[in-house]
Amino acid sequence: MIIDLQRRLAEVGRIRIGQQVQSSNGKTRPARLESFRLTSPDRRRIEQAAALYGGSVEPWDAPAGKQWQVVTDAQSLNVVVPPSDMCFTQSYELWSAGGCRRRCNGVTESISDGPCVCDPENRECAIHTRLSVMLADMPGLGVWRLDTQGYYAAVELQGAVEVIRLAAGCGKMLPARLLLQQRMAMRPDSGTRRFAVPVLDIEVSPAQLLSGAAALDAGTIAVEPAQAAAPALTPVPKEQKQRQSVAEQVNRRRERKTRSQQPIPPTGLEPRTVEEADTAGDAVTKPQLQKLSILRQKHGYPDTDEGRVDWFAWVHSIVGRTVASNKELTKAEASVLIDVLVESGDDENASRQEG
Repeated sequence: MIIDLQRRLAEVGRIRIGQQVQSSNGKTRPARLESFRLTSPDRRRIEQAAALYGGSVEPWDAPAGKQWQVVTDAQSLNVVVPPSDMCFTQSYELWSAGGCRRRCNGVTESISDGPCVCDPENRECAIHTRLSVMLADMPGLGVWRLDTQGYYAAVELQGAVEVIRLAAGCGKMLPARLLLQQRMAMRPDSGTRRFAVPVLDIEVSPAQLLSGAAALDAGTIAVEPAQAAAPALTPVPKEQKQRQSVAEQVNRRRERKTRSQQPIPPTGLEPRTVEEADTAGDAVTKPQLQKLSILRQKHGYPDTDEGRVDWFAWVHSIVGRTVASNKELTKAEASVLIDVLVESGDDENASRQEG
């Protein structure tokens, strides 16, 4: 390996939090979004994103040429953050029609290799923050880049990446969530301003991070879900096998029990109709149904009578009640099922890599 070349992963697309809309004078103006927008020159990746996160695939005339885009239904994306030297950059930059004229860290201007020329109290340059992540549920090894010029994103993403860098240790990656939060600021001189802020979060408590720091340096760790009872991260010896996938666990149960096993006892609760769940405002969403369908097939539950029986038996074991259709699930129940299946898939992939 050439030691003076930085590590990189191929960039396959962009994560955007705004779009251009038509204004009353016929020109376009930037507008914030309530959910993430994904763009890529690769139509297949955008189609996969639409299947996972919702939204319609559309062509997009990007400055660099023809691309594809989808405004998703997702305000949260499961991501994997590479080591910080591969995923995060920040600088003061000044752009014009001819490109980037200045890029500095507040002390040194890298394009001219001279000192920063901005007045620290009144800078011409704007903060540019770039975060590259892998979408955990998307196939492929490429990264998706998020660019933002917001102040809150600059300070908050930098802090989150630093925590993840310390937690992940030497070259390791850590699962996280990329959230799109809607915020409001009120100032006497400019009134009320509403804006979207990308936020990076991990499903690990500060206590777990502190207690697991030494284990991270020593080897692989197992990060339990946030709702688990364990108070700290547990070191796992490298020779120990990863947990079995959901499909493997089901197959083991099949070996111990015959098809004549007793039916699942009734819970005493009547399943709610789709209309009742919709009225309550917590019905499973279309993106969740699409994702459950993909993960169900992936984990060995085919769309057959036998596959559906096994699937709903497993669903009952997780959510604690009997349903006859995924549409009878609540939003919270679907979220739990997706988290379990995704985590199981991660464990299975890790096991294959170690093998």
